[in-house]
Amino acid sequence: MNLVFWTAILGQLGTPKPRPGDWQFGWAGVGMVAAAATVIVFVIWLIFRFLAVRERRTSNSPWLLFKDLATAHGLGHRERQLLRRLAQQYRLEQPAALFIEAAWWEDERLGPAWAKRQPEIEKLRRRLFAIR
Repeated sequence: MNLVFWTAILGQLGTPKPRPGDWQFGWAGVGMVAAAATVIVFVIWLIFRFLAVRERRTSNSPWLLFKDLATAHGLGHRERQLLRRLAQQYRLEQPAALFIEAAWWEDERLGPAWAKRQPEIEKLRRRLFAIR
């Protein structure tokens, strides 16, 4: 203990006291700290803004609802593609309407362009609306 005490005392005796002009931190150091703080705040702001936009996009996305309904019904890629093309043909604001309203699936509404895919459409319609 005695050795530690004397070492500390001798260490303090050798260092001169700082004088007002001896400081090395100056205005350049203050500028660097301010710039670093500004960058950190800006990056945090960007992250929060990105997360808010992403949340808004996913919480009100008709196509995300469409995708979730297709997943819930266990539809494969080909069936999803067929439904997506139907929704785009009708220019539906809410493509999920294809899962709710059977009127979109009527032959007269589909038109002659879909005649070639009619068996596939009918099979999918029966599956979605549980028609026996």
